[in-house]
Amino acid sequence: MHETDMMLHHFRAQRLLTAYTRLVDEKDVDGLREIAHPDIILVRSADDAPRAGREAFLNLYRDFTDSDVQQSQHMTTNLSVTDLGGGTLGVAACFLAITTHPDGARATWGRYNDEMAQREGQWVFTTKRIQVTRTALIGEDMLAPLNASSFDPMPS
Repeated sequence: MHETDMMLHHFRAQRLLTAYTRLVDEKDVDGLREIAHPDIILVRSADDAPRAGREAFLNLYRDFTDSDVQQSQHMTTNLSVTDLGGGTLGVAACFLAITTHPDGARATWGRYNDEMAQREGQWVFTTKRIQVTRTALIGEDMLAPLNASSFDPMPS
């Protein structure tokens, strides 16, 4: 494959992952519907079995929206794209998700190993794999005040 094609694939994958993380953080289930193939497969380390179909995929994010998560920030890095043939791309990335809750915060990190393809002129996820490595629980007493500067001395 030509280097320009791979650069374009990388751009497409990064764009789709960025849209995904923003939509999750905004709790925008309707937006997530637009970037999920109707026959999407969701595989999560926290689930007993894969979820098949767009509605089953969206149920995860409906549960997230209905949870006690107040705010979230998902980030991806170390993106690697592979042309799987037939118009499908494999997209591997590391993720970090920070969520705030009434009793503190959580930092969850792991890996995505997704597949995406073009459908009706738009790139969508055909497979979403979420492998959580670990989650750190951070109690409210460990969090700095909201007005604390990131570069001032630590409060005592």
